[in-house]
Amino acid sequence: MRSPALFDRVALTVLLYLLAVPATGAQTNPPGSADPDNAARAQPRATRAFIVDDRLSALRREPNILAEVVQRLRLGRAVYIVGAKGAKADRPGFYRVAVSRRTRGWIHESALAVPTRAGDDRRVSRLVMSLEGLDRISLCRLFRERFGRSPLLPGVLLALAEEAERAADALGVRARRRLGSLTGEGLPARLRDYYLSDPGLDRYSKLGIRFDFDESTGHYIYDGHAYREIVARFPGSAEAKRARELLDAIGERLARRRT
Repeated sequence: MRSPALFDRVALTVLLYLLAVPATGAQTNPPGSADPDNAARAQPRATRAFIVDDRLSALRREPNILAEVVQRLRLGRAVYIVGAKGAKADRPGFYRVAVSRRTRGWIHESALAVPTRAGDDRRVSRLVMSLEGLDRISLCRLFRERFGRSPLLPGVLLALAEEAERAADALGVRARRRLGSLTGEGLPARLRDYYLSDPGLDRYSKLGIRFDFDESTGHYIYDGHAYREIVARFPGSAEAKRARELLDAIGERLARRRT
């Protein structure tokens, strides 16, 4: 992942380029503009947005769901909205976006969210609750990074942690299939080391999700980081009460592992 400083420099370069290049007609006018008739005379504007639904993130040549796909944008990718074509009864709305200095196209409006736009945090939090697995964890992390001041953040963090706990059970089943023939005797490393090096954990590790392993039960244990974040940042919330309960349960399991 790019560093924040590099990301900001790239974003600034794109924005300056967009402001220097004239846009075309009504496509520079985002949905909800108060004065669409003046779009051609207005100064070009660019709004920073992020991909929040990669199921709809096909960048197309035209604002049409049947148009040619130029590329697929990954979850969390930053783009700049430079125009729009509103939805009609027979077709969805599309945003015209700048992906880089040379790449522009049209993308389904529901694929994007704007952190500074009222209501987008609620829309993304609902999307979080509709997903599961790595998709949910990835979107939760994006929410924490881009909507960090939203009052909905405690609930999203709780969803992230609970999804990590569910993942621990599924990962344990798959790891036991791969490593089940190993025993602690005669191995060059501890059994725990093998399980914590299992490739099934790699994608979770890249998302900042950490697990421990209990040799006595053969199960992974989520380290509870998101629960601790809820308790530290939102101590009076209902989510913090739930997080404390789950942290206690994790603590008991880790204590048994160490005995």
